[in-house]
Amino acid sequence: MPENNELQKALAQADHERRIVELERDMKTIKPIVYDTSNSVRQIEKSVEKMEQNSDKIKGYFLAAAISGVVGIVFIALQNSIFGG
Repeated sequence: MPENNELQKALAQADHERRIVELERDMKTIKPIVYDTSNSVRQIEKSVEKMEQNSDKIKGYFLAAAISGVVGIVFIALQNSIFGG
């Protein structure tokens, strides 16, 4: 019986070591993927920031165009009422 117990311990140890080797191999495979994904996320964050900044600029341009249009319409209305156009 003690021989059987020793065999079971040896098999368990061998299985444990095999699993460690597999985990180390998996880590080597996964690590670059994680780094690439992290870098991609950073690039996406930067792109989103730039898009938000551009969006703010575009909103400003539309607001300026709208104000210019309103001022132009008011100016034309005043011109017509003053000069009876």
